[in-house]
Amino acid sequence: MKYDIDFKEKGKLKIHIRKFLLYPKYWKDNNNHYNYNLKWKSIKFNRRNLKRLPAEKGIYCFVVVPTYPNLFQIKYLFYVGKTVRTLKERFQEYLNDQDGNRKPRPKIYEMLTLYKDCLYFYYSTISSNLQIDEVEKKLLNSFVPHINTDIPSAKIKPELKNIYE
Repeated sequence: MKYDIDFKEKGKLKIHIRKFLLYPKYWKDNNNHYNYNLKWKSIKFNRRNLKRLPAEKGIYCFVVVPTYPNLFQIKYLFYVGKTVRTLKERFQEYLNDQDGNRKPRPKIYEMLTLYKDCLYFYYSTISSNLQIDEVEKKLLNSFVPHINTDIPSAKIKPELKNIYE
């Protein structure tokens, strides 16, 4: 039997198959936009970059950026989060997750380990907890990132829960 993809790596490709919701209507919906001029920064997710993060609260995203020579940049938004602790503390917690030193969260651990060589931490500081909550909610509703399991406006049908859990 022929398969759509056969790289002669039985079982290895399955863990890399991701399902994304790409729905431009959500991106264009003004109800899903936040009206703050955020200063987004990004750093590669690794222990060396911990000291570069601010001791401020804010919003963050994990983005997979494949390295491929001589091609335009490709990015996959995997996760959106917020923190009222500092971004530095939250980054450290994810490093601990990656090392297996915290309560296991399978989807987070898989993201942090499978894509560790091309994983970036995008962040923006925000001083207001209400703004942090609003920005996170609007980004989650617009992009429905694969690793997030709680999308504020979504009602996931039982037969589709396996995609998001």
